[in-house]
Amino acid sequence: MATAKHSEIREWIESEIHRGTYEVGAKLPTEQELMDQFAVSRNPVQKAMNALVETGMVTRKRGAGTIVASVGLRSNLLRLMDPTLTGPEVHGEHRVIDLTVASAENFGLSRNAFASGTPTAHLTRLKTSAEGRPLALERCAIDLLLAPNVLSQDLASLTTIAYYNSIKLGIRRANTSLSAVHLNEQDVEHMEISTSIPVIRQHRTVTLSSEAVVEVAEFLIHPHNMTLEVSQIDNS
Repeated sequence: MATAKHSEIREWIESEIHRGTYEVGAKLPTEQELMDQFAVSRNPVQKAMNALVETGMVTRKRGAGTIVASVGLRSNLLRLMDPTLTGPEVHGEHRVIDLTVASAENFGLSRNAFASGTPTAHLTRLKTSAEGRPLALERCAIDLLLAPNVLSQDLASLTTIAYYNSIKLGIRRANTSLSAVHLNEQDVEHMEISTSIPVIRQHRTVTLSSEAVVEVAEFLIHPHNMTLEVSQIDNS
């Protein structure tokens, strides 16, 4: 199926912003210039621009044109919730900040999800863009009785759900909740923002067909460098 023109225009603009062609504060091409470039009418150009405004990536002011407000990446929220993943939830680079193995009751994430005494891996990673901007701080607690060999994987590039699927654990569901939180001083240092700025926290629990919980995770999303959206495909 051919990409709709407004989506093609939006994706081109986002790509140019991400590669640094247009930095924050830069003025984007005019509607007429985009109409000429993509050989379209004004309607798909305006639709693309309005979508970018809604994500916070650009602002539009009469007489000033369209200005880049954020270089944030987009991430489909439904992908973060998908229990059938075979690749990364968010594209970028991971840096392992901490790995601790101890009983489940020693970690806030796993304390109420795993039985007391369960050997648990607590992994903290920072997801960054290709340019090194922080996108998300990720923490996950993994039941080592259910996934005993997970620590032998490359933890910097590991996508946990894809790994569970590759070893046939039989994921039944991934439950997700969202909330707004303020970061502590240690986390804001990694995320390079102020403690006064709230972030979106995604809490995810991965449950197997046996109803055993194999992982509890949280993703702290950078408010400026990444935008969450819900995107569904019409297959009719």
